[in-house]
Amino acid sequence: MKDFLLRRAQKPHSPLHRWVALVGSAILFWIVIPLLLVALSLLLTFWLHLPPLPASGWLVGLGLLLMVLGSLLDLWVIYYQHTEGQGSPSPLVPTQQLVQDGPFAYSRNPMYIGTLTIYTGLALVLGSVAMLLLVALGALLVHAYVVLVEEKEMAARFGEEYSAYKKRVPRWLPLRRKHG
Repeated sequence: MKDFLLRRAQKPHSPLHRWVALVGSAILFWIVIPLLLVALSLLLTFWLHLPPLPASGWLVGLGLLLMVLGSLLDLWVIYYQHTEGQGSPSPLVPTQQLVQDGPFAYSRNPMYIGTLTIYTGLALVLGSVAMLLLVALGALLVHAYVVLVEEKEMAARFGEEYSAYKKRVPRWLPLRRKHG
């Protein structure tokens, strides 16, 4: 997988390819995957007889807030990947430069954080325990992919620049920003 991603990164991509990747990624992560999560959570709820989350206006409000914040973070990430990185969130049209500014100054993986925040918010809005479990499983799979594939590919592409960035910026949450 790492070698495939490296080959994709070495190939120059036109602005049209970058826009197509942006639109395709938006459709996949903001429409297709949420619909699949809803469908799978309905099936899991039925099969496992899971109760809904307690009906609560504040949970729905929190869910909506998380969806808005996650979407804003994703848009901020996309802007930096497109303008500074000359790429997209898609590994098929990756950034050509290591982006270290904007949201990438606080987390090495802000797009995953934003998207998982959207999905968590959707689960709260729908009151779905099953969807929360699916999002948690998705977060574990994303973590494994980042550690086992993406970080190795980034190190191969950007070398010492990525190593220094990795030492300075946390993988996930910017609870404590590294210095030096």
